Amino acid sequence: MLDMFIKVILSIAVLLLFIVPGYVLRKMKLVDGGSKRALSSILLYVCQPALIISSFCVFSDEEWLIISELGSAALVKDFLIAAVISLVAMLAVFAVCKLVFIKYRDKDRANIYSYIAIFSNCGFLGVPFIEILTDGSILAVMYLMIFNLVFALVVWTLGVWLLTGDRRNISVKKVLLNPSIISMVVTLLLFFVPQINFFMFEGISEIQILPEYLSTMTAPLSMIIVGISMAELPLKSLFTDVGAYIAGSLRLIVAPVITFAIAVAFYFMCSGFLGNTPQVEYVFLAPVIAMCMSPAATVVAMAEQYQKGGQTATIAFITNTLLSVITVPLILMAALQLWNLIA
Repeated sequence: MLDMFIKVILSIAVLLLFIVPGYVLRKMKLVDGGSKRALSSILLYVCQPALIISSFCVFSDEEWLIISELGSAALVKDFLIAAVISLVAMLAVFAVCKLVFIKYRDKDRANIYSYIAIFSNCGFLGVPFIEILTDGSILAVMYLMIFNLVFALVVWTLGVWLLTGDRRNISVKKVLLNPSIISMVVTLLLFFVPQINFFMFEGISEIQILPEYLSTMTAPLSMIIVGISMAELPLKSLFTDVGAYIAGSLRLIVAPVITFAIAVAFYFMCSGFLGNTPQVEYVFLAPVIAMCMSPAATVVAMAEQYQKGGQTATIAFITNTLLSVITVPLILMAALQLWNLIA
């Protein structure tokens, strides 16, 4: 437990330190609102697609051997189970948010709070945590990345609707032509047809640097944008928004509890055809671990991109990222202990 607390504190401390450059630059008036929106576009349309590509197209020889031994059929089955659990969990949390905020007068703020509650920082924080819990299992990491794929799909549909309140922004054309969705389709094609995965070709492996470097920019760039937004707010406003705490309760406690219940239900429904997949429990636990994390760091970038609720998003994000220092290890340990008793 102590190691978990230390890991959480260090991970979140590093995450928050990335805020400093953006905060300082904005205070020195070296960047402005236009810069913030430009950075948001780079993050959402370049770095996030690169994160998806690097997760499913770039592997070491040892990792690819483990994946190959499992086989495509078993992977498809496991991926589908993890994806359905992830999608059902997000939609269930959305339904709870609609009930919680049904009488909230400011609908725009309520939608920002709902976004905070539904979407977690599943990439930057989720991956290192699942690596610690599974001793770096590539299969467990991939199950968590399936959550990330579902996350990307739901963010660019439900998430966009929450931020804009306009269903026209989630037309089929806009969704299909979104860089994150395109990268998702291309990534899965390259993964399941490795013969055309040029990122793994011998002799030109140096091209792996492209998605890897761009993907590592995701967390720093997200937090720099948060820092710029934070510099535009009075500091006392960061911890006085009651709605932010309601959103935090939903994000940090209710969402993982709902996801755990859904994962357990799916485990019993699917137990008859699970087979002997190594560490099969993480097909079900990966979505739970992802849902335990602090709010998605991209919430501020999305709010800035659509020019809706940037201040509310910044306050809710920072408040609940700090609270996650306490909740993440407690919820994770409770979930793992309960799983060992049930499964």
